[in-house]
Amino acid sequence: MAAKRDALAAGRFADHLREADQFFRIHYFVFTAFWPLLAAATLGRDFTLGEILTLLAVILCFHVYTYLLNDVIDLPIDRTQPRRQRDLLVRGVIRPSHVLLIALIQPVMTLPLTMWLGGSWPAHTTLAAGFAFMAAYNLWGKHCPFPPLTDAVQGLAWASLPVYVPQVFGSEPNMLTWMVAAFVVVFTMFFNGIHGSLRDLENDLATGAHTAPILFGARPVPGRSAPYVSPALRAYAWSLLIVLVTINTVVMIRNDFGYGPVVWLATAVAVGTLSAFSIALQPHVVRPVAPVWDRAYRLQLYLVMMSLPFAFFAYASVEVLITLTVLTFISIPLFDSSSTLLRWVWHAVRSAVWPISRRISADPHTR
Repeated sequence: MAAKRDALAAGRFADHLREADQFFRIHYFVFTAFWPLLAAATLGRDFTLGEILTLLAVILCFHVYTYLLNDVIDLPIDRTQPRRQRDLLVRGVIRPSHVLLIALIQPVMTLPLTMWLGGSWPAHTTLAAGFAFMAAYNLWGKHCPFPPLTDAVQGLAWASLPVYVPQVFGSEPNMLTWMVAAFVVVFTMFFNGIHGSLRDLENDLATGAHTAPILFGARPVPGRSAPYVSPALRAYAWSLLIVLVTINTVVMIRNDFGYGPVVWLATAVAVGTLSAFSIALQPHVVRPVAPVWDRAYRLQLYLVMMSLPFAFFAYASVEVLITLTVLTFISIPLFDSSSTLLRWVWHAVRSAVWPISRRISADPHTR
């Protein structure tokens, strides 16, 4: 009986954790935090625990504001989205007015946090611009006649965070900072305008939303989970990926990190490998065939997002590296696709290695 009660309690706890995760998007917090933490690495200084925690608090305020405001504004669309039926807001467990209030107090909470970090008016202005850009996207992102424009506006909102970081610590954004900001703008256009919008294509069409795939002629295919991707959308997706790979290449060629030959070569190989795998997955993303498409686009997002951070690995301070590592390990179990992706990577590697091992074992010269 006690074991049964424990099992029920554990099940209820897991359900509450899933609900909290879906409400606050805990599994996406690593995405929100990556870019300002990379910007912190560009400063080339150590940070106290208090500075790291306060910066994470600012980032959390931006994160909560972004997703809760989006949920309130997109509530009519989310009510028709099968994947969102268990959300607390969609189920009516929480009132939209309460969620909106929580979202709107987040910018106010960042004021004393920014002041505690030593930030003056440039830091406050940059962060305010980020909140404004995100509000603009949430209000008009699904209604703009030219969706890439609002995708770029959302990208500017995320990019405000890496620009804010040097300002709040009394510095000016340097070239590495601007590279991080440029990467996050294009990456936002990539994942929001291509991956996320293709995933939600059927529901977006049904609700009259405007997204980049709809603009460029993508359509659901009856009886298939993978949509039709038009040549125009394929060209748009390739152009964004090429820009992202180019930013990585420029960062490594410029070597503002000051890496020596050995460290530079190892870092360049790591960044190049991630970029190469991202490019190799692109045909599966833009010419989707289920179920490979769903796995391919999720894996590609992981690889693209991790490619730029790998360039900073040997440059970032220990505090930044530990923070990024902890956030990553917190988020991975919460992603519903993590186990699927790991299995897919394992099978892909095994299928690539297995024929080689078979040939070696069959070769009489190796016996």
